[in-house]
Amino acid sequence: MTAKTNTIDMTPTWGEIGYFYARLAASNEQKAMEPMRSEVARAFAAAEALKQIEKLLPAELRETVSKVMAVELAKQGF
Repeated sequence: MTAKTNTIDMTPTWGEIGYFYARLAASNEQKAMEPMRSEVARAFAAAEALKQIEKLLPAELRETVSKVMAVELAKQGF
């Protein structure tokens, strides 16, 4: 029998990454921003991919996209 371990997922969401990156940019923390550059590039690429397929999604998935976007934008202060 294996022991069950309780863990907490501390992985930031894309909205949280966006918030961190914007704060670092606003304070001109260039050294801190550099390692995050590839993650930000992936986020923008993913945003473009979603933009291009969103109209092809069924209504239920478009609604999910809208809800997730609202939550993630709120995390960034919008």
